[in-house]
Amino acid sequence: MRILKFIGAFLGAFLVIFLIVFGFNLNALFTLFENQKGIQEGQEWVQKTYSLKGLTEYIGAQPERVSVASLALTNPDSSITYNTHTPRTMGRLSVIFSIIEYARQVEEGTLNPGEQILLSAINQYQLPYIDESDHDDALQHLREQIPEEQSTVSLQHIVEATAAYNDIALADFLLFKIGPNTIEQLLDDLGIRETESPLPFSGLYITLNPNLQDRKTKAHFDSLSQLSRTEFGQRTFAKTDKFINDEAYREEVLSRFEDGEGLDIKFTKRRDALAFFPKTTASEMAGLMKKIQQETLLSADISTRIKDILDWPLKSERLQSDFQSYGAIYDNRMGLVNGIDFGVSTYSEEPFAQAVFFDDLQVAFWFHMSSNLMHQDFEQRLIWDPALREATVRQINESTRAKNSSTP
Repeated sequence: MRILKFIGAFLGAFLVIFLIVFGFNLNALFTLFENQKGIQEGQEWVQKTYSLKGLTEYIGAQPERVSVASLALTNPDSSITYNTHTPRTMGRLSVIFSIIEYARQVEEGTLNPGEQILLSAINQYQLPYIDESDHDDALQHLREQIPEEQSTVSLQHIVEATAAYNDIALADFLLFKIGPNTIEQLLDDLGIRETESPLPFSGLYITLNPNLQDRKTKAHFDSLSQLSRTEFGQRTFAKTDKFINDEAYREEVLSRFEDGEGLDIKFTKRRDALAFFPKTTASEMAGLMKKIQQETLLSADISTRIKDILDWPLKSERLQSDFQSYGAIYDNRMGLVNGIDFGVSTYSEEPFAQAVFFDDLQVAFWFHMSSNLMHQDFEQRLIWDPALREATVRQINESTRAKNSSTP
């Protein structure tokens, strides 16, 4: 009886969250029905992880889905490292490279942070039903920075919004404003070896959409899997270029995404599509955060400018009480929650640099983590909560012992 009550409560809560996210309409209910099998994935973990201590148990039990690099900069022996060189989906964390290159070019005088950008230049990268609420929130924020009758916003405001809002249209705009080739050079300059080059999200989702190819999802994904990473990247950039510059093709893409209310594929397939996204590792991302925190990334002036862009979470009064300084970028999309951050705890005054990835998650568990922003809370508290660090280390050690004992 108890388990039946739990399942009923879970499904009721899930339905509320689903309708908030996807809308109160008949199509949303059809989508829920079509995904009824997928939303059972990981239900057993939902009840167990209503606390962050419970989340540490998931981390220990699901090593194939989690990477953690929490670097204690003044006391390296207390750092937490777990699957730090395992390739993970980078997602929107890729905007860190656009932000770094922006800061470098501003310091060198080749970019003007006050340059005025038409809001319509950002909108052209937006696809129907793809993270639209995040895009609307970002645009609302940008409009609040300018007079009501003005249609342009400064590049500086755009960069700040790109860090703070989970808006992939902003990410695409900034990637092309900075220049993909420039980002490639930056990766070389930074000695990045385990991280793939960023790709435009608009091109990614257009490429992944099976309806544009009149294919079934499995057949389409199988076909894409035959491409090399280089070929797939080239195709992705070509799709974005055509979407922006070919009006007939643009109308076709917009129509297909409108008709399908996005990719029009099951939740499990949207999660599986993460395999095509660029990869990185917790090691390299945490290493970047460490250099930014220590103000040694390229130069002290560039690092300081990046810090000022990433400190948007400190607008929260709660975080102001927990941190002397803090900066972060997060991502959250079907099957994925991740984040990179740095900060100094108010209590210990110890600096940390971190990268945390929950990747290829079960659908029900992803909805649970996503709706509660658990990954953000977990990362932040790893910096200032010694009890959570101890619980995390304990579960990681148990996971490592179990793995070693099962190895012949």
